[in-house]
Amino acid sequence: MSFPMSLDNSVQPPAEGAFVLTGAGDMPLQSLLFATTDLGQASEQVSRIYTSYRYHTRGPCHVPASMYNLPGDSIGLSKFAYGTDITIEPEPFEDFVLVLTTLSGHSTICTPAVQSSGGVGNTVLVAPGERSSYRYDADNSQLVTRIDAKRIVELAGSMFNLKAWEFPLVSQAITDPRQRAQWHASLNQLRQILDPAISEQSRMLLLPRAEELLILSLLCAQSDRLHSHSAMSTSVCPAYLKRAIAYIEDHADQPMTLLDVAQAAHCGIRSLHRAFHEWRGISPMRYLKEVRLRNVRQALLNPGEGDCVTDLAVRWGFLHLGQFSADYRLAFGEKPSDTIRRAR
Repeated sequence: MSFPMSLDNSVQPPAEGAFVLTGAGDMPLQSLLFATTDLGQASEQVSRIYTSYRYHTRGPCHVPASMYNLPGDSIGLSKFAYGTDITIEPEPFEDFVLVLTTLSGHSTICTPAVQSSGGVGNTVLVAPGERSSYRYDADNSQLVTRIDAKRIVELAGSMFNLKAWEFPLVSQAITDPRQRAQWHASLNQLRQILDPAISEQSRMLLLPRAEELLILSLLCAQSDRLHSHSAMSTSVCPAYLKRAIAYIEDHADQPMTLLDVAQAAHCGIRSLHRAFHEWRGISPMRYLKEVRLRNVRQALLNPGEGDCVTDLAVRWGFLHLGQFSADYRLAFGEKPSDTIRRAR
């Protein structure tokens, strides 16, 4: 791979029908953070902006590994090239979303729900809290978009009536040509606004709108799922369902049966089941498990002195630790022991 340190960072011709990144892939020299054949040094600098990661290579660097970075307010753009065949396994991140777009060469992006391989234009969203891995060929370069999760929640909450803990995005490969074209066009616009050569006044005026547009393009890529949720959230659900949900969330750390929930909601068990399936798409006890899993995760991410996985799991009603570990890993893409170890 040839990776010249100039504005002319050309990429290989796109596949038929692919959208060409006309500006986002061209990063100004002022944004170059490093160019080195020492992958350990590269890892250290990347970790400062993203998260620590493990890596495995299948040969020496053919050219220096490099990274360009353009920070915004709630979104940052980075361009990576490692100059060797490499597999990267980052620690799960909680505070941001990543969208990876292949500029040259070939990439394979994997999460518990997604495995996407492709060349130029391959675009994958990686949601917070998930285990992920990225395999890049020696001639690969990636444009990585880092988006503050709080900003996504703010916009989705105003549009789709989501609660703060209901993160609106899931990992996905963006394969629809129109959605991918919209995303790439938004990237091109943001890249121009983040250029250090733009005036500070223009940046202050344009950046908030450009960042909002980029986030909205992601939300639109999952609009069917979000509109379905919004329709359920904004319609008038039965009062007894609201009482049941409040009871579950307020007493999730206590022993609870289906009869307990039905009595607290002032309805029959049959009506309770029907309402949960109609409005939440799950059973009442499944909802209880999801609430408990979220609460355990919050406790593992903020452990007190002497806290351990077993104690926290039991505190939130998980008595069968093997099943708890399996459910936790399925929900969050990592073992509970990995979560608490990272938090300490």
